[in-house]
This record gives sequence, C-alpha cells and structure tokens, in this order.
Amino acid sequence: MHTLSNRHHQQGAVIVTVALGMLFLLGLIGIAMDRGGIFAVKSDLQAEMNNCALAAAKELNGQSTALTRAASAGQTAGNTSTKITFKDASYMATTVPANAKYAQCQHMQSEIEIWLRHSMKSFSVNTVNYQNNQNIMALAVAARIDFQTTCPAPAALKPCTNSSPAGSVIGAPTSTLVH
Repeated sequence: MHTLSNRHHQQGAVIVTVALGMLFLLGLIGIAMDRGGIFAVKSDLQAEMNNCALAAAKELNGQSTALTRAASAGQTAGNTSTKITFKDASYMATTVPANAKYAQCQHMQSEIEIWLRHSMKSFSVNTVNYQNNQNIMALAVAARIDFQTTCPAPAALKPCTNSSPAGSVIGAPTSTLVH
C-alpha cells in the first residue's frame, strides 16, 4: 500500500518535468534561430564589404581621378551607405590619389531584431537588460598589386615562363584583400 500512495503523489511530476524540458528546448531553438539570423546578416554584409574593397582597390592607379572612380566602384559593388576610406603605404588616411594604396570599406547594419530577447522583454519588468536589437559591422581592406613580371627562379635552374592567374595578362594590375 505504501507504493500506491507514493505513486499517487508523483503522478504530476512527469508533466512538470516534460513542461520544463520543452520550455528549455524552446529557449535553445530561439537562441539558435537568433544566432543563425545574425550569422547570415554578418556573412552577407562581409561579402558586400569584400566586393566593395576589391572594386575600389582596382581603381587605385595614381591618376588624379582614381579616388573618385574608386569610391564610385566601391559604392556600386557594395552598399550605397558604405563608408569608403583610402590609406597610404603607412596605412594613414589620405585624399591624395597618388598616395592611395589601400581601399577600406566599412558598413554598420543597425537594428537587427533578436526574437528571443524580444520575447524575454515581454516577460520581464527590467527591460534595460533585454534590448531586442543588435548592430552588426563589417570591414574589408584591399590593395592593388601588380603581377610579377620577372622570373621567380634563376634562368639556369628553371626556364622563364610567363605564368599568371588564368585569364590575366602578365604585368596587369589586380586587387587583393588584406587580412
């Protein structure tokens, strides 16, 4: 009889345990959805900034219109509200076209809504700790470089061949991301 009485007192324990477990799982799903959404926005924004920096750096040829063309190319390849700056060889900001060696693109995406924080704010009296949006920033820097036009090894060891990336011309400029 003692076991029947004991089982009678524990009948609701399973329901409570399952309910708490489901609440925990729902929270984990919310975190995963929020982090996945933030990651997707960050990846897209970083790709835009990479394209912006590469397009802008490609125009840095030292001519008097280089910065204007580079800014225009960067805005077209990236985002219209992207901040584009140019740096010299010592990585100081410059507005002189002949000195510009690097193109830097930066953009801040603001007010990314976070679902879980928004729902937590609904259940809490303290709304300061549960801001339901986040800002995401991406930055990319690229430089214009020239392909190698001389042989990499002495001619006695290896005959000189004109090798360059597929579809490019020896000595033609290209741009590369700087990490």
